[in-house]
Amino acid sequence: MFTPLHLASPLPTFKPQGPICPVCRKSYNRYQDFERHFQSFHLPCWLFCPYEGCKWRGSRQDDFDNHLDAQNCGPKPEGSQCQIYNVKMVLNWIKDSEGGDIVSTAQNLALDLVKERALELMRQEWLGDPWGLSEETQARRQRAQSHR
Repeated sequence: MFTPLHLASPLPTFKPQGPICPVCRKSYNRYQDFERHFQSFHLPCWLFCPYEGCKWRGSRQDDFDNHLDAQNCGPKPEGSQCQIYNVKMVLNWIKDSEGGDIVSTAQNLALDLVKERALELMRQEWLGDPWGLSEETQARRQRAQSHR
């Protein structure tokens, strides 16, 4: 029996491609996943533990929550008390930009915001290491890069 060509097989469907990391060229299905990746791997740490004597800095809220639980530094702070800079503002700026060397510009903006906050909070050690990468964070970034 003859099957008309248009009934033989469905036409291929094309999904629109999600955001692509301009640094590693990895694509993401959702913008939220891209943001998580970019803030974890291509921007300086944006969170810190505000408790006296603690030097923890990181890029993920769940890591901060785990730090507080594991180290017994104190109760979870309210609001943006543990925020070094507004990472969502930087990510939105990247999203809304129209070309250029947006990655290095965004990184420099974030680093300037870290330095400004370091001066506000008298955290001089941040000036020497504005990225705030602990050995654990550096190892995680290296593992992720080696799997690409």
